[in-house]
Amino acid sequence: MKIYLKDETTCQNSLFNFYYFSGNKKGKGYSMSRVYSYFGIHKKADGIEQRLNNWHSHYKDFHENDNMRIWIGAFGNVNDQNEENIEDAETLFISTYGKNFLTENEKKVKANIQKSICIINLFYKTTEEPWLRKPADISFMDDVLIHETEDKIKRTLVAKLKSIKW
Repeated sequence: MKIYLKDETTCQNSLFNFYYFSGNKKGKGYSMSRVYSYFGIHKKADGIEQRLNNWHSHYKDFHENDNMRIWIGAFGNVNDQNEENIEDAETLFISTYGKNFLTENEKKVKANIQKSICIINLFYKTTEEPWLRKPADISFMDDVLIHETEDKIKRTLVAKLKSIKW
């Protein structure tokens, strides 16, 4: 898999921390009509290709065909890229969407997030153009996730953004 960037200042592959992929799995017992998925994290700042490759323990089980879709996530600010924040963001994604879309990792589904966190999902095509409508396979992800841990209140709020043409 090769990653091409038009503008190196807006999307650095070293900032890559989250990935979600879906598609057909290889091997006996996997139906080609079913779409499987996997959500994971990468804590090092060494680039996308160090994680999403043919020797990755989960990626190698998927066919690289027309049904494969990959979502890549990163922190907008390199200063936020630390192990604790990566773990908290993964926990927020899994606890919000886990049972239906991401994983059956009960430890992450029930984990506590210690600090408030806000995630804004901006979705782009591989050409770095924004999607006006998200593809169906990532439509379950909300545009905004907020987890509040203020004053002994813990709650997660989600929202879809509305497109307005000016």
